Amino acid sequence: MQGKKIIVIGAGASGLMAAIAAAEHGAEVLVLEHMSSAGRKLLLTGNGRCNYTNTDIGPQHYHSLGEVPADSFMQVVLHAFTYDDCILFFRQLGIEPEIRHYRFDDTGYVYPSAGGSSEVLKALTARAEELGIQFSFESVLRSIVLSENGTRTVGWHRRNGGHTEYCEGCYDAMILATGSNAYPQTGSDSSIYPFLKELGLEKSFTGFYPALCALYSKDPLLSELHGKRLDGCVSVASDDGTIRREAGEIQFNAHSISGIPVMQLSRYVSAALRGSDTADLKIMIPGADPEKPALDHVFPIHRTAGFERAQCCTGGIRTDAVDPHTMRFLFSPGIYLCGELLDIDGDCGGYNLHFAWATGWIAGRNAAL
Repeated sequence: MQGKKIIVIGAGASGLMAAIAAAEHGAEVLVLEHMSSAGRKLLLTGNGRCNYTNTDIGPQHYHSLGEVPADSFMQVVLHAFTYDDCILFFRQLGIEPEIRHYRFDDTGYVYPSAGGSSEVLKALTARAEELGIQFSFESVLRSIVLSENGTRTVGWHRRNGGHTEYCEGCYDAMILATGSNAYPQTGSDSSIYPFLKELGLEKSFTGFYPALCALYSKDPLLSELHGKRLDGCVSVASDDGTIRREAGEIQFNAHSISGIPVMQLSRYVSAALRGSDTADLKIMIPGADPEKPALDHVFPIHRTAGFERAQCCTGGIRTDAVDPHTMRFLFSPGIYLCGELLDIDGDCGGYNLHFAWATGWIAGRNAAL
């Protein structure tokens, strides 16, 4: 029996994994990518070292912008593709793990023992080639038409030398792995937006907002703190009124504040800035005397570093519109979603890449069945 024909839109981390999983389950797979090569953003992860998972993978490290909490969705996802599954998958591709530990964090950041992100990308593309997966680079999606038999006819323009040609194909299933708006220079540039309505996704889309990024303030105290790296505690009020706190090394610049604890809380600041001109970021730096902190100050934040410098986004397609067991969109046949397009964002430490692998694997496997 001939396998299903599947088209994957996006050749990032989740798209590559989805394509591999689908092909391993007998599907004939084409990956459409509007950049000239695969995995542009993957090459940047962990400053090129590729922190591809974490020893403490669990739902508590994931968040959503919408009203539905991330916990129940992530329990299903992480049960289907565990930490051990991730390590085994990449070991089979020749990637051995190296676990590193950092201050203020009890978890283990997992990196390739050699080669970094370029070796991870090379291993994924080699596996794709071995499975006969086809890629169409420099290709821009133009049309998606649902047929009466449930298949979709997909049209795209592809650059071919000095001219552009129109291509078209009929597919049993479509996997959307187009990413968020973070690092648009790598291809995550919202080009899927015009198709959300015709695919039935528009009403389930929250929009994207920068996360895991630096925060900007006009507070004059920053000029005094410029260039300092200090251990301390950062807190911010979230939408539900709870106070979120993180501890670690805080980096001060003349106009911005960064460091892992600040980046972890940037998603809440992004959410707060949707309806306000500023959001309050409280920073406490302990002094020699525990009763007298060296710094206890509230910085009014007026903007984030933006999509261009955000490691990921908060927001996306709401999880209540997606079956976590299959990654199938519930309101339109033959559509599967994975990666940053979904309204799930993880903490620093390899959680977002693990989410990309896990959802890509689930989407590819089930689209092929």
